[in-house]
Amino acid sequence: MTTTTFKTSDYLTTDEILRLTRYFRKEGNYRMCLLIEFGVKTLLRYSDLSRIKWVDVLGKDTLVLNEKKTGKRREITIGKTLRESIDTTYNELKTPYQEGLIFQYTLQHTNLLLKEGGKIEKIKNKNISTHSLRKSGSRFIWENNGHSDEYLIKLSSILNHSSTSITRRYLGISREEIKDIYQSFDELM
Repeated sequence: MTTTTFKTSDYLTTDEILRLTRYFRKEGNYRMCLLIEFGVKTLLRYSDLSRIKWVDVLGKDTLVLNEKKTGKRREITIGKTLRESIDTTYNELKTPYQEGLIFQYTLQHTNLLLKEGGKIEKIKNKNISTHSLRKSGSRFIWENNGHSDEYLIKLSSILNHSSTSITRRYLGISREEIKDIYQSFDELM
């Protein structure tokens, strides 16, 4: 009997995300730059990102879609910087067909590109994949909101997790971080 081992994707730090984006920009792969930003800022799975057309997002403040995995309808606010990146990329690509898909690579090819970029940028000891983008955005939100339970609950809902304990595991909250939280009480008294 053969057993297959799956290694989950890791989240990336803000610095690692910026390095990957700079790498793809230098390579002239503007779609990958946009994919990284889109994945981090929308928290969507690649199965959903790969279905988005230019017409769905050009000049719009909201992206509306039904998630492929869950079937749930999502309305995602497109922030100012993401909107600007969408417009810039559209122009850099010399205004492609608006009914065309933005991200045209297969999942496997996209993961290969991300891994190669990570290797070239010397992002060590990380399993990088499209799912890293979703995890990285989630981790960023949690960290930038004081590691609060309130945001853990919100993320759990956005990510469609059945419990916050799953979200904790998903965010890669380690035992060491949990230990640090309890040790912070030493400063209380």
